[in-house]
Amino acid sequence: MAKPASRFKTVVRVKKQQEKIAQQQLVQIEHAHLKEREELLRLHETREEAVDGSLHQGRTRATDLQMQRAFIVKLNGQIHQQSSKVNDILVKANAKREELTERARARQIVEKLEEKKSVEAAKTLDRKEQENTDEVANRRSR
Repeated sequence: MAKPASRFKTVVRVKKQQEKIAQQQLVQIEHAHLKEREELLRLHETREEAVDGSLHQGRTRATDLQMQRAFIVKLNGQIHQQSSKVNDILVKANAKREELTERARARQIVEKLEEKKSVEAAKTLDRKEQENTDEVANRRSR
């Protein structure tokens, strides 16, 4: 009966390791999200500064206006791309959280099963010991 319990311990150890790896991956994803979010905020600030700068200039040449407009349009494209990156990372983070939750549930199920089998094995052992004790007592009384 000791062998099934050891198999459960191995499975629990593997499940814990898988859960730990998933946690580490989630931390990496959250770090990437923070980095990309900061980049997005930086792009927004740059665009706001460019818009404010173009509005506060007095009379300017048409070529300068075209260059400023092209710069702002380029920034808008970069902001759109960066927003997409941030959203993709959020999707990955949510998927990783779900995976982590599922791994934790699987580990808990195996731990409960291990405990149940351990209790069952202890009861079986106690029952056999009691049977042996009863048999010895019956032999003496005869």
